[in-house]
Amino acid sequence: MNQPLVIGRIVHYVARGSADGRYPSTCRAAIVTAVDDADQPTLTVFSPEGFHCSGPLPHAEPVPLTGGTWHWPNQQKGETRCA
Repeated sequence: MNQPLVIGRIVHYVARGSADGRYPSTCRAAIVTAVDDADQPTLTVFSPEGFHCSGPLPHAEPVPLTGGTWHWPNQQKGETRCA
């Protein structure tokens, strides 16, 4: 998807999960709060437990998704990119 990466856009952040596997890697809603010269965003990430800031972060293309990356939200009904 070729959208401009600008402050205020909503993206998905891929959470890293815990090393012991108790908390799996999963996608979380995030808002772009800054973009660096390499076009990597700093995000405010939202989860049920609260929010945190993270970045700058690389884009998660192509799949498989890896923790500590971001991607555009799914655009088609039934599409499941997030675990």
